[in-house]
Amino acid sequence: MKLSCTLISTFLALSVTALPAPAPNAATTAVATGDRASASSTTSAAAVATTTAAAGAGEGEGEGEENEVELEGQFGQRINLGGGNVKTDVLFPASLGSFEVEFQNQQGRVLTVTENKTPAPPPTGFTALEPVSYVVQVRGGGTRGLTLQKIDYILSANNTLDISAGQIGRFCREANGFVIGAGVGELEFEVEENELTLTVDSLVGEWGIFVPTAAAGAGAGAGAEAEAGAGAGAAAGACGAGTACRALLDAILRLGGGAAARK
Repeated sequence: MKLSCTLISTFLALSVTALPAPAPNAATTAVATGDRASASSTTSAAAVATTTAAAGAGEGEGEGEENEVELEGQFGQRINLGGGNVKTDVLFPASLGSFEVEFQNQQGRVLTVTENKTPAPPPTGFTALEPVSYVVQVRGGGTRGLTLQKIDYILSANNTLDISAGQIGRFCREANGFVIGAGVGELEFEVEENELTLTVDSLVGEWGIFVPTAAAGAGAGAGAEAEAGAGAGAAAGACGAGTACRALLDAILRLGGGAAARK
């Protein structure tokens, strides 16, 4: 039975209070709550297909055996999703990776994804991974009973941030905020792809990507330490042996030593 947004948000609030409070981190910034602006959509042509895979019988296992189309989407474009039960993955650029919509059905649909640049704050205990949320619209038919519907987030391969405990949340108007958990969909983390994938009963909605505040802080802290180490190394090099800085420093120390000896 599908729970209402209000019940889900109440349960999540009670669950979070039982968790230890994460240490505050200066690198974590609050996301301002603004009016929920609706992004305009365009009537552009479908996105450009980048990969079409169709493996023959007996060639490997898993998704490689299915007909699959991968598209590069642009925000605000209307993207034609083909039917024929061909799995279609549409990837949209994000600051730390890619936002992805997975679709499969006998009859096609038209997909539009826009960014909300003033999203609601993240759920308690979580930090938004991206400064925006993603508004998904589907036209040309409903979303009930489609063969496959997934909302995913793929972290860039060179990013060391741990998103394994991350969440994909749906904005709920009743709760006036994002809700996460089993009531939103079935969430998995795919280690090989460094990907959060959420199987949903409807693609339509506003989606946010969140990680636990402690994990976000650890990633920021590691970056700060590396930056500090680089700064210390640069400072040491600037006043290293044979530099004008070191000669001036030695002269000051000699003067200080001579003054102390005369006392």
